Amino acid sequence: MKKVKDIRTLITPDASVVDENAPLSKVAEEIIRDPKTTAVYVINNEKKLVGVIPIDELIQFLYSEYIPEECVLYNIPIIISRKAIAKDIMLPPVYVKDTDSITDAFKKMFKSRMNEVPVVDDEMHVIGDLNMLELIIAWLKNYKMVEKDDKNNA
Repeated sequence: MKKVKDIRTLITPDASVVDENAPLSKVAEEIIRDPKTTAVYVINNEKKLVGVIPIDELIQFLYSEYIPEECVLYNIPIIISRKAIAKDIMLPPVYVKDTDSITDAFKKMFKSRMNEVPVVDDEMHVIGDLNMLELIIAWLKNYKMVEKDDKNNA
């Protein structure tokens, strides 16, 4: 069975990472650096994963004044005395490891409704990411192999 390490660089070669104290302008710059990126991973001073900012969370915060109250998907942080930083809007981290199976990675991503998750090492350092498109590529390659085998056995 294929592992995360076998497919995690097919779409996104490196992860988008910001420090937990980064201003939202830095978060926005990092998320648009690669158009295939759908999340930014937040790290602390020890370079360990502490949170995730999916693109929809960032958009909701940046454009919160235009969102009808009944459509807001989360509680927008109340920041009175300072400007928002990454740790103000990050979600708890959902992550996978290189040794996880593709199936287990999919289950984590699906349950958390994440289209992209960080890949971490044993010390929680971000070493890459896994994008749903990479899961589709893995499925498609497997499907084509099965289809080819079916034609050869017919």
